[in-house]
Amino acid sequence: MFHGMDTAQVLDESEALERAARRLEGVMDGLHTSVHAVEWVGPDADAFREQWGAVRRQGEGIVVPELGDRSRELQHHVEEQEQASSVEGEGWFDQALDWLRDAGGDLVDGIRDGIGWAGDRLSNGMEWLGDRFQDGRDAIGTAIAAIRDVEWPSLSEMLVGDLTLKAFLLGEGLGALTGQDLKWAVDGTGYADAPVPVTPGESGLVPPGDLSQIIANTNQTYGDKETGEVSMTVVGNPPTGVIVNIPGTEKWGPGAGDNPMDLTGNAWQAGPNGWSAGSEATADAISQLYEQHGIPPGTPLMLNGHSQGGMIASSLAANEDFASQFNVTNVMTYGAPVDNYDVPADVNQLNIQHRLDVVPRIDLGGHGLGPGGGGGDHATTITLQSPSLLNPVTNHSSAEYQESVQTQLQDPGSALSQHSQDLSFAPFFEGDAGSVQHYVSGVHRDN
Repeated sequence: MFHGMDTAQVLDESEALERAARRLEGVMDGLHTSVHAVEWVGPDADAFREQWGAVRRQGEGIVVPELGDRSRELQHHVEEQEQASSVEGEGWFDQALDWLRDAGGDLVDGIRDGIGWAGDRLSNGMEWLGDRFQDGRDAIGTAIAAIRDVEWPSLSEMLVGDLTLKAFLLGEGLGALTGQDLKWAVDGTGYADAPVPVTPGESGLVPPGDLSQIIANTNQTYGDKETGEVSMTVVGNPPTGVIVNIPGTEKWGPGAGDNPMDLTGNAWQAGPNGWSAGSEATADAISQLYEQHGIPPGTPLMLNGHSQGGMIASSLAANEDFASQFNVTNVMTYGAPVDNYDVPADVNQLNIQHRLDVVPRIDLGGHGLGPGGGGGDHATTITLQSPSLLNPVTNHSSAEYQESVQTQLQDPGSALSQHSQDLSFAPFFEGDAGSVQHYVSGVHRDN
């Protein structure tokens, strides 16, 4: 059923974006004044003021204009709605989807997520302004902490978020013209089927004797473009560890269907939210596995994924709610852009990349607008020789990654071979097929 746009609500969102932009400007002005008002001289003072100047310029030059652009874009759509409504008869916009009651809710939520740091979190940066310390050095120290608390979005998150918004708006416009719900960039909610036990013969899954065999299981979990699933391996009885294998993108197209492992999921994972229906569905599959089989929540959990699957694995490990329910000890990704995810330092995070694979680098190295850039500085990144000099598809291939890792593990002196000896991997390595049980769970999107 089609509805008309609620222009009042859209204008409210537009005004909220504009207020956030003004508030951000005010906070940066206050910080700037206080930073330069404190009597502090020397190389450290000069370096800090120079760093703060760069942060302020980036905020004023990129973030504030971006908020203003989004505000004006919403106002423009309100004007279009009002113009269409003023024409006698039934205009095409009279049949437009109700943004805020239907798919528009996802848009508004995305915008709110993108400016969340400009609201409540920036209030952290104001606290020290109202409670000045007498000692100048203490005031500067508090200012540094306040600036670092501001969660600036990374450049790649802003770019992807902007493209996702444009795809959504284009899909809504085309949908209004054609009468079809195209669901472009509408991610929805993820959920999973109950995990089903499978044998090695019917599933192709193998005992996880080393890292290359864990990657082999992830590669085996890839399905066709219409269906998606994750596989899980329970090691030992009672369990010593659980491995979750998450494949990458299986469907390339703007429309978001039942399978969350698609282009839309990619965009939502790489955008400001850092979360997708694929993340929700994978979390649901894990929860069901633990509940069905009485697996203790303290059992070591390893999340493993290729490309988009690696992004999902990292987003789960970085999610406080998920991490509070499960004992995530290891994350392994290959061919995945994961520098934007702030995985806790106590997790053994191993990121494997082919030297000429461009996909792991599309996150711009986690480069952010503020000090420090993206999270994950404690992660171990191992770069391997690429299987091809010219073919990007080959360099990103999950099968090629498996072969490269297997070759490296045969060399005891290689960095990957040495890293695989870390004690945190011990609960997951088991070469005896009789000591492991494999499960598969279908993953879905409800949008």
